[in-house]
Amino acid sequence: MTRARKQVTRSFSACWTCRRRRVKCNGIGPPCNPCKKHKIQCEGYGIELVWVDPKTGTYPPYCRRSMDFEQTWRGRPILNEGQLQRLIDAMDDIDPAFSQRKSSSSPFTVFRIARSNKRPVSDSPTTDISSLSHRSVESLSPFSPSNRFSSPFTESDNSLSPSLTPTITGFLSMPKDEAMMFYHYVTWIAPLMIPVDSTENPWKSVYPSTALQDTSPASRALYHAILAQSAFNIFNLQKGNPESHRERESVALKHYGASLRELSKSLNVTKETEYDACAATLYTLMISEGNARGSVAWRNHFDGVGGFVTHFVQQKPWTRSTHSWVISQSLALSFEISQTVNVKPYGRSSITDILLDSVASRHNFGYTIGASCDVLKIISSIRLFAEKIALGDIPDDLGILIQSCLVELSPLNNSNFDMDLDIPDRDSVLESLPETQQHKFLDCLHLRLFRTATLIYLHQAILKVPPRGVRKYVKSVLEDAMTFIRMRGGSISMWPIFIAATEATEEEDQLMVEQWLTISSQLGMQNRLIARKLLHQIWHERSEEAAANGLDPDQVIKDWKAVQRRLGFDLLLL
Repeated sequence: MTRARKQVTRSFSACWTCRRRRVKCNGIGPPCNPCKKHKIQCEGYGIELVWVDPKTGTYPPYCRRSMDFEQTWRGRPILNEGQLQRLIDAMDDIDPAFSQRKSSSSPFTVFRIARSNKRPVSDSPTTDISSLSHRSVESLSPFSPSNRFSSPFTESDNSLSPSLTPTITGFLSMPKDEAMMFYHYVTWIAPLMIPVDSTENPWKSVYPSTALQDTSPASRALYHAILAQSAFNIFNLQKGNPESHRERESVALKHYGASLRELSKSLNVTKETEYDACAATLYTLMISEGNARGSVAWRNHFDGVGGFVTHFVQQKPWTRSTHSWVISQSLALSFEISQTVNVKPYGRSSITDILLDSVASRHNFGYTIGASCDVLKIISSIRLFAEKIALGDIPDDLGILIQSCLVELSPLNNSNFDMDLDIPDRDSVLESLPETQQHKFLDCLHLRLFRTATLIYLHQAILKVPPRGVRKYVKSVLEDAMTFIRMRGGSISMWPIFIAATEATEEEDQLMVEQWLTISSQLGMQNRLIARKLLHQIWHERSEEAAANGLDPDQVIKDWKAVQRRLGFDLLLL
């Protein structure tokens, strides 16, 4: 005789802790009475939403919560039937050939949504496009946690809005194809522009809102530049579809040309009020050339930036507005990082003299590429001294400079790390940490891999040490990068991994590089594919030279910039 199953009345008002423990909760708190009685942390009653698998209809347990209508839409603009249908039609028309995430896309992504931060973990050395697509939904979409890090803006200026809600009116007024590309920019490209996608991501807020703020030539130039960058990215993602591929290239070039035309109107009579839009346009066009197209013409835009910035030496708009500062520091960062790849000595420029010294005064300088101010200044110093040495001008105090850089970059001399980054079995331990601690750990981890890569750059550019001398640094950068990728899904700065990869000689290290290349080469960014070709050529030439001279590959010094020059590349490491 079978025993009758006890009937259980399920409640949806229990705290998360009681639900996981399968105990009755009094629904009052936090903390609730059961959690208080057992002296355990009460996780509260916050909303946690997840995507339902479109094929099976399943979703992770203990994650989905109901939300009443009033709470869901409180403070949001009310859209009429026509506006709603327009958004839905735009999403229905998205080509699945480039949008692997269509099943989880929503026309309401412009609204800020908080969700769980559980990341899929893969130990496989390779990643196919289907798994990448799944990871991208988790880590590269606008549904990433809105409070990943505390705000880097400590000033009272609250103009950097984390929400795109103010731009909805402009979004609805766009032609359908342009609205689709703008949506692709905000939901796919913007999270790839910054290693830590948070509410302070300027490519989700500052750039779109600046492009849609008015109809001036400067704003229109940025608007078309954004559409061009988006279309080039779609163009790269659609290479398996020749007909659509050619169409997207044509669309991208059309908006690229329109941006240049509008920009030329603005640059002739640029006002201080148009500084943000013009500077953001120049930066976006540079990214479109070097990142999306893989063209060497991206440096031409930097030449234009130098002349443009000099017009504002007296006004210094980057000191008056958070938006201006965010855009200006991106220009300064991009210049310093990109010059480490330049095969020609360049020296200091107007961008460095005017921008870097000014915008770097804020403590959060460098957050958009996941590096600290002191490290970026050291990178700039190393580059400048390497250029002098290449010209035969060896400074008398070179030894002192090298020693000071080594001390500054030492892990023992870094106040930014207030967490133990080398805990045993750190991946599994991280999964058990509270979400805020995971975020803090990843922040410190990215800072450290950038610092370690700068050590490699110092040994590479000035000390001319063979790979054997930096083996431990290479392994450290790559292992930190793999942990970061497993936790975040692959949105990581290109410069530190590339610098480490050029000195990777051990099979285990090269396998980690290949894992990163496999993921990053499927993001629709052409400079990742160029990086793969360049790295493979460096490894090949080093192995051949080692075999010809009876050496191990880690004893062979290889000037990767010389290899780049022979291949006709000019890699944008952003």
